[in-house]
Amino acid sequence: MANTNKINKFFKEALLETVPCAVFIVDTNEQIVFWNKSAENLTKFSSEEMVGENCLKLHLNICTTKDKTMLDSFCPLRSGTEGGEIECNIRRKDGVLVPVIRRSKTVYSDKGELIGAIEALVDVSLIKRARSEIRNLKREIAQSGRFGELVGSSPEMRKLYDRMMMVADTNANIVIEGETGTGKELVARTIHSESARTDNIFLAINCGAVPETLLEAELFGHKKGAFTGAVADRAGCFETASGGTLFLDEIAEMPLASQVKLLRVLQENEITRVGDNEPLAVDVRVMAATNKILSQQVQEGKFREDLYYRLNVVNIKVPPLRKRRGDIADLAAHFIKQFNKKYHKDIQGCTPEVLDFLINFDWPGNIRQLEHALEHAFVVTGGANHIIEMESLPGEITARKEAGVSEPAQHSSSFDGLDEKTQVTQALQKANGNKAEAARLLGMTRAGLYKKIKRLGV
Repeated sequence: MANTNKINKFFKEALLETVPCAVFIVDTNEQIVFWNKSAENLTKFSSEEMVGENCLKLHLNICTTKDKTMLDSFCPLRSGTEGGEIECNIRRKDGVLVPVIRRSKTVYSDKGELIGAIEALVDVSLIKRARSEIRNLKREIAQSGRFGELVGSSPEMRKLYDRMMMVADTNANIVIEGETGTGKELVARTIHSESARTDNIFLAINCGAVPETLLEAELFGHKKGAFTGAVADRAGCFETASGGTLFLDEIAEMPLASQVKLLRVLQENEITRVGDNEPLAVDVRVMAATNKILSQQVQEGKFREDLYYRLNVVNIKVPPLRKRRGDIADLAAHFIKQFNKKYHKDIQGCTPEVLDFLINFDWPGNIRQLEHALEHAFVVTGGANHIIEMESLPGEITARKEAGVSEPAQHSSSFDGLDEKTQVTQALQKANGNKAEAARLLGMTRAGLYKKIKRLGV
């Protein structure tokens, strides 16, 4: 038996030397008693320099913090438990900071006494660099006018994209504010798809569409027999969305009684089904949306202040369409492309008059109203006509124009009154030969422009 123990000791030492990550052992006095070759390679400190030294010599930033709570939580010797996995920095012998993932485990004697801890460090410099490059690529893509399902390259949208990318990799709760029809749910879906939760569910619920008596059961689930009609156990939205993202639309419509219960879930990360006493742990990122100013709702006593601060870790405001008129031509081309597929048509764009009208109209219903107007135009445009004209737009839209309701914009079409060939030629000249930009100026798809160029012999 003694010989077996001796073999085990040698094998354990060899294992610590051959694992492809830095490994060191500290005793209860926080002194390093073992330092493997990988630790030497990572830190540039030799075993002779580190064994016998205090572990603070490594300058692990979670160990040098002045935050006592964090120190006690992540130091295995102080907490007496596994320090868990955490991303942090160490300082090499040459002073260079290296990002690492640290994993630690406490070690106890046969008598249950703490005798030290073993810690492993994995260099994540390449991962950090890759993340940075991915963020830069996403930023470049966003600058081109697309981010997820969002369309627009105006300064307002680029600012929105930057903020979305900034928060996507976090688990912070978010409040998205914006007028009806601005695309708040698309913003939430895009943030989810760019986050680490992208492989898990994105679940949306409209808080204003669920009766107050059923909202609690809808969010938290219920046990069989909890109320009339509860014929079986049922998981709620929080339970279903665990590991993913829960989108609470029209959060300002949530009754105050339900707000109290939502606050507890956000504080405790656990829910209790209606009719049950056993809490269930959940891991959900919450994004909430409203077409109202939530801080004003708090001042008026219509929304709980404590819940507001729990939800509003990050606030994102989606600009109305009238504040980003420069995106309307791109949005029109985007919807035309979508509807061509949906209705199996070949609409190439809209007349300069229609494009000018779309850009100048105030769009009280925002993108949703623009989309509806163009879909209506698709349905009524038929025969050999491949261009959307003014008479194809919905009557309620053109009636507002005739009544002088539209808001003037800093735009006028430079192609009005010109024949088709001259329009295309001038658009190409204005876009310096860039066909995508020329198509945008003409209010048509790129494919539509190509067909027109071929037909007109431009």
